[in-house]
Amino acid sequence: MISLLPPPRLRRLPHTVAPLHRETWDSYVSRLAAANRISHLALHEHINNRHRIHPAPLPLLDAVSDLSGHPRDRLLKALPDLRSPDNTRNLPVSLQLLDEGWQVQASCTLCLAAKGVFIQARRWVRNSTRLCLRHGRWTDTYHAQFDIRPLPEIIQAQRDHYRPVREHGWQTVVIAMREATDWCWRWWDNRRFHKRLDHRLRILIPPGRGTYREDPRLIASSYPDIVALTALLASPQLRNLPFTGHDRDFRQFILEVRARAAPGYSYEGAGVTDPLVRWIEEERYYRTLPNHPFPMPNEPRTHNPDTTEQVTRRLDALLALDSVPEGAAAAGAERGA
Repeated sequence: MISLLPPPRLRRLPHTVAPLHRETWDSYVSRLAAANRISHLALHEHINNRHRIHPAPLPLLDAVSDLSGHPRDRLLKALPDLRSPDNTRNLPVSLQLLDEGWQVQASCTLCLAAKGVFIQARRWVRNSTRLCLRHGRWTDTYHAQFDIRPLPEIIQAQRDHYRPVREHGWQTVVIAMREATDWCWRWWDNRRFHKRLDHRLRILIPPGRGTYREDPRLIASSYPDIVALTALLASPQLRNLPFTGHDRDFRQFILEVRARAAPGYSYEGAGVTDPLVRWIEEERYYRTLPNHPFPMPNEPRTHNPDTTEQVTRRLDALLALDSVPEGAAAAGAERGA
């Protein structure tokens, strides 16, 4: 007689591996499968099979615990994916659920080798993490990691990136970095302020080697300038300088932009298509909305910025109005009324 009962509870695999700090459960199960020379896909399917347990389905935490032989508490501390509001209620604050300020990233291969791990692993890191400070390797990539120690300014940029996150919060820094990235790439596309970027590219990409749109070496080369501008835009005090109404504050803001990412920048000669000119125009509008106060870079914005043509027409209209004598302007206003 064939039994219709589901398969028995999962058993410990012959070979186990220790979980890494903040490793994803998917990465851990894949390493567990490799250690036992079985397909990681087959092991994942076995864990996710809802008929595998008798007499009732087993929670994922218990399934991984039975397979690995590690107690639940150790897995909860190491693998954030296995945490839930119920099983973390009595754990310290540092072991609670991760918020949206975290992302999954490949672990530094040299850090893994020091722990005796020689296959790829992925873990949760702060979303401001781009590289391994211990070994100077760029890790924010799906491609092969590469050494950036010949460019210490990139390593320093990682430290500088953490600072505004601590001071202003990761949400504010994410928005500020998006704005800073837009400025820099628009300038570089027009071949402005690109000398430092080109210097870093020559070091990271040997002569004769090509690059492509999302080459991580290209991103790493741009990182110091973008982080420097991010710190400027994430600071409420510095971000407010162009809008105080004082020429001294406006000049101070332009000096900060020059020092951080755009040597020799001239606001007067930039033109209406310049990203900084556009940003000031748009930001000035945002500050008239009812949901002010600004600066609030993390505040959702629903306004669609004006096109270049609209900005040009508005500036031309203002210049034309300034050139009309005061009496004539008043008479025109009366006729319009």
